[in-house]
Amino acid sequence: MIKSKLKVIFLSIVLVLLLTPILFPLESYLQTVGTYTLVGGILMIVVGIPVTFLAGVVTRKMKQYAHIVNFIIHILPSLLVSIYMFGLASPLFSMPYAGVPIFASTIFYVVDEIIYQKINLRGRFIKGIFLLPAAVYLLYIGPSLYTGFLTRQTSTQINEKGSPEVSLTFDGEEIPIKSSYCWTSDGEGCVYGTEHFPLPEEKVNNVKEITMTSPATLDFSFENSEGEPTIYAYYHDGKDFKEIEEAGNKINIPNDIPEQAIKFVVKWDNNEMVKFFVGVRTGILTNGRTF
Repeated sequence: MIKSKLKVIFLSIVLVLLLTPILFPLESYLQTVGTYTLVGGILMIVVGIPVTFLAGVVTRKMKQYAHIVNFIIHILPSLLVSIYMFGLASPLFSMPYAGVPIFASTIFYVVDEIIYQKINLRGRFIKGIFLLPAAVYLLYIGPSLYTGFLTRQTSTQINEKGSPEVSLTFDGEEIPIKSSYCWTSDGEGCVYGTEHFPLPEEKVNNVKEITMTSPATLDFSFENSEGEPTIYAYYHDGKDFKEIEEAGNKINIPNDIPEQAIKFVVKWDNNEMVKFFVGVRTGILTNGRTF
């Protein structure tokens, strides 16, 4: 048994170290090889080798269910390792690298079945055996591959569509607004501040101004956008900072606030975002002082 098991261990380790850097890559190939050789090598020595010998001892005299028991003995410890390293079992399938220990254990299992258990290489059972590593790989990597495909598809569509162009309709006049644009696949990469600032007496470059004598509804349009936007407005009412959130193209702004450049942030469900300022003249002067 020992000679056969040593062959299993040697071939399994070689296959794992060859396949995992290709199928579960990290940021760079050198980092991938180094990490899997160090961490994977330790785990295979501490867990993989004892499990392989344990499976041989347990199944050596079994006439029934030897292949099933062999499978359980190989897979269960690797699942426990994944849970220990990456958390509870429920989110494991959404974490690609949690599949590395289980993938490695299927390699050990397949090699063990061929060399030690001496399964019939011409039988139907062998086909299912060889599919196990592929099934584990797709189970863990499949969701990220699908998400990546959708992200690339969405990115292509957004690039072809172009960024939203902002304009404001106020007192019957359409005013083009200069804005900044951002899009990321998960929506978390677009960071922004809520800073607004008092208006000086002179005009500010790239900030369009409106004069308000009463509370007004600002009606924005966003050409090249898809879906209904959500508008966020950040301003100072003379006493405290305020935030307004409205779904759709319109947002209500009071006129009893100091003259200032209100910060607007507009978001869509596809994670597109634009941000811009609109200067509001209300007759309540600040002379450019900070709030």
